Amino acid sequence: MLLALGVNGPVMAGELPPLRLSTVLSGASGPNLLVFESDEPSPPQLNLSQSLAAADLPERGETPGDLPLGKGAGSRIAMSEVLSYDSNVFRLRDAAAASAAGLSGRGSWHSLTRLELGLDKRHAGQQWLLDLEANANRYGSFDFLNHTTRTAVGRWRWSAGPDWQGEVGAEHREALDDYAYFRNPVRSIATTRVLSGSAFYRLTNGWQVGTQVAEGSRRYKDGTRPTNELDFGTVDLILRYAPEGRGTATLTRRRARGQYPNAPADDAGTLAEKRFQQEETSLELSLPTGTGSRYLMRVASVSREYGRYPQSNYSGHSALVGAEWQVTPRSQLSGVLRYDVEPAQDFVSSYVATRGARLGWIWAYSPRTRLEGRYEWRDAQYRGDPGFGVAVTSRREDKVGQAQLTATHQMSPRLRWILSLLREQRESNQAEWSYTDWTMAGSVQWAF
Repeated sequence: MLLALGVNGPVMAGELPPLRLSTVLSGASGPNLLVFESDEPSPPQLNLSQSLAAADLPERGETPGDLPLGKGAGSRIAMSEVLSYDSNVFRLRDAAAASAAGLSGRGSWHSLTRLELGLDKRHAGQQWLLDLEANANRYGSFDFLNHTTRTAVGRWRWSAGPDWQGEVGAEHREALDDYAYFRNPVRSIATTRVLSGSAFYRLTNGWQVGTQVAEGSRRYKDGTRPTNELDFGTVDLILRYAPEGRGTATLTRRRARGQYPNAPADDAGTLAEKRFQQEETSLELSLPTGTGSRYLMRVASVSREYGRYPQSNYSGHSALVGAEWQVTPRSQLSGVLRYDVEPAQDFVSSYVATRGARLGWIWAYSPRTRLEGRYEWRDAQYRGDPGFGVAVTSRREDKVGQAQLTATHQMSPRLRWILSLLREQRESNQAEWSYTDWTMAGSVQWAF
């Protein structure tokens, strides 16, 4: 089982599903089969690669969409309309799999209408942020997927004197599950709620020490995935060194816990693992150069312990090496190599080890027009023993290639359009997990 929440689905053409470097199992192959469903990690509270310090938090109020309401205050109103075609909405292997699932086909047109409201108030070294969002999704061939999702995020970024700063936040997010991992062709909307807080003290010469805590839950209001509902909490201790203009180094020690309140049980109530404890230690380095380039590195160790099935316990290491090169004033290249060990539980495995590589480029054709491209490859191997005594002759292994091309044109300071093309192919030694998908999307976005 996985301490992670799924936030999926294209929001704008420029925000198609991210190029994933991990692959975790989800979904059941039949209505009566009990499978422990796990989604891919996405919220920053749960990612090994995110060690948030107050100085890392992004600032708002500096984009063309922010209108002044008075001294120290800003607002943002934005609307967008997206029209896309997805050739394989449910990520099925072929037409026969779609027919077996009772579907007339695999592809569908999809429209999304989004409304965003944002407020930013600053006073006496304090900052209050509120972001509200509503998304209306409509599908041409699968109208049973039509839905509306809402997001509300509130933050208070506080400071006390020159040395103390931090943040208190609350989030409510709704999102359709990702069918690359949840394989049942039904509407499944996850509601995630998170309360978080942090406090950091500035020492001297760029040193900073602090702590960060989060409590949250994931629920399914439609009742589609009760065994995937989750309660979780994390506590981080963070030491950060960020001398001005010389990069950053962040050491994080994290302790996390999770509980699946609706995990399946037998008559004695003891079939499934309901609780786990996880510990992580990570070191992240970001080293800029004088030419606008940057080098990145992350190393981490993680261990997870279960109560009922100790044979499911595992430990491992993660590593990332990457670089961003400013080739010319209008072009940039990037590359990343990484290895991850993450939880993923079904009846024959308890974690997944993933190797991945990603290449990307950005070319600013003009101050108003930009092209971006990315290609990613990954190899995910499912390992471990979930404790059910199931003998297997071969473990699941997935090889995934994903490419994306995006064009953005800023027609005016408050109006832009985006075109995007995404192709993903997954080849698995378990044929039912293989698929190919094309997604084409175009959007127009207005900011007031």
